[in-house]
Amino acid sequence: MNKKIFITIFHDFLIFCLSFFIALLLRLDLNLSIILMNSLWSFCLLYAATNIFLLHYFGLYHGIWRYASMHEIVSIFKSITISTLIIILSFFLIFRLENIPRSFPVLLFIVSLFGVTGPRIFYRFLKDKITKDIIKRIPVLVVGDSNSSESFIRLTKNQKNSPYSVIGIIGDKLSSIGRRIHNVPILASIADIDLFDKDLRKKKLVPQKIIITDQSIKPESVEKLYVFAKKNGLALGVLPKLSNINSKDKFVTNPIAIEDVLGRKQKVHNPKLLKDISNKVIIVTGAGGSIGSEICRQISLLKPKKLILIEENEFALYKVIQNLKGNLSPILADIRDFEKINSIIKSFKPDVVFHAAALKHITFVEEDPMEALKTNFLATFKLCEICKSLNVPKFVFISTDKAVYPSNIMGASKRLCEKYIQNFSLSSNSTKFIIVRFGNVLGSTGSVVPLFQEQIKQGGPITITDPKVTRYFMTIREAVELVLISSQLKTKKNGEIFILEMGKPIFIKDLAKSMINLLGQKENEIKITYTGLRKGEKLSEQLFFNEEKITKTNVEGIMSTTDKIYNVDTSDYNSLISYIQKNESKRAIDKFKKMLPEYKVDVKN
Repeated sequence: MNKKIFITIFHDFLIFCLSFFIALLLRLDLNLSIILMNSLWSFCLLYAATNIFLLHYFGLYHGIWRYASMHEIVSIFKSITISTLIIILSFFLIFRLENIPRSFPVLLFIVSLFGVTGPRIFYRFLKDKITKDIIKRIPVLVVGDSNSSESFIRLTKNQKNSPYSVIGIIGDKLSSIGRRIHNVPILASIADIDLFDKDLRKKKLVPQKIIITDQSIKPESVEKLYVFAKKNGLALGVLPKLSNINSKDKFVTNPIAIEDVLGRKQKVHNPKLLKDISNKVIIVTGAGGSIGSEICRQISLLKPKKLILIEENEFALYKVIQNLKGNLSPILADIRDFEKINSIIKSFKPDVVFHAAALKHITFVEEDPMEALKTNFLATFKLCEICKSLNVPKFVFISTDKAVYPSNIMGASKRLCEKYIQNFSLSSNSTKFIIVRFGNVLGSTGSVVPLFQEQIKQGGPITITDPKVTRYFMTIREAVELVLISSQLKTKKNGEIFILEMGKPIFIKDLAKSMINLLGQKENEIKITYTGLRKGEKLSEQLFFNEEKITKTNVEGIMSTTDKIYNVDTSDYNSLISYIQKNESKRAIDKFKKMLPEYKVDVKN
């Protein structure tokens, strides 16, 4: 038997014996002559032993005193009730209840109940107090419905490793304000959180963090909470599913997703817009990249006939297929291996090719512009020719806002692709060419969001090129959904450019400050340093050229441009391709610049 269990049983046995005689003493005016009767000793031992047996039967000795709860109290209540009835029955059979006061069973019950439960409650109180004194818990406000708030509060009270002390609740209903859960007051509702500022100061509450316990909270509520938290200098976090937390967990809250607080509402589209992708053979190039992998994920949910993933990075290809289902054909291939790409397309006969493969990191591309011309332009050029020659019904090219008035090689190479595809599409009757242009997506590899996250975790500083830099942002999921819908829209002409509505541009410094708050820090704790614009970088981006005429489509979030078709001399393309293939860097760059008068920045040889 466990030593602690033995001590607990011994403690309870003594308490029951003492309770028996204390009850008699109280009722018999401390008349020891009656109490010391030999026959009563046997009843005392019977009473104590019966209680010990019943408490063991009810599982009380398998629990831990510090976590004694109502369940244990009920077990003790049952045990003492049954034992008291047994004693009464024994007295009746032997003494016919003569000389035994009728109030004795009541006193016995009360004294026993207090004697057994009292030490347990005191022990729990003492341990909790010691723990609170040792662990300086962070005062927090919890946000959620009654059930999720109650579960979290109970968890924080029961777990000694919890770093949080809940001092108030922000509920989901106005009618709940003023009520309490585990003695923690419901102070406000999410709906009137704006009015809670004054109450916070008036009630002298000093929380350090807001924790969202409700997994199903609406994005607009998260946005309101974020504004409130930022205004009051509070960190904001969301709790993982309570069912996933056990006693060994460290109570780490997840940061709020940055897209929930940027004020951009996610659009909901009719699933029928994507029904034509089902039962089709689809090829995705750059399948392991941020955009490419999300295209694959969303297409796989639409149950295509076959999904072919082309990616040159082995690990990226392995990683993306782990979360996909359906008829997949992952192929390790370089988009610049034209013979292999031709063989793949000829073999699978795709209905649609989504071309997402590209070099996109401005700094690297500026240092080695020929690589961008080989991957971004030449590979796209060859892929278009292959699709046209093999009568692929549809080709979708992923472009970027950096192609508009380009100031760097990456954007310029994408712009040249746009112009080439539009020009090339004029002579294509079998293949429909579509261009989709949009800005930054949140969380993509190499973007500022994961970079800022890492810098904040390291304690700073956050590096920003210029305080005036702005960028368009949207979620990867929304961008890709709109790309897929764009691929299904009826076009006015071949080679049409669809532009995704990105909302308002965001100051990068504001994005950084938002992320500092979301990751549980305060703005004055993480330094922001400005490094100066990098080569090829602009203060702001545009989604379309001034001369482009923008019209809305019948799908919210997608615009189209009636951009004029540029009749570029075929000999220019042939010369550029020849220079690239011969690796004649200077001549290739010079020709490239000549073909793009809108490209204004000098390029390093």
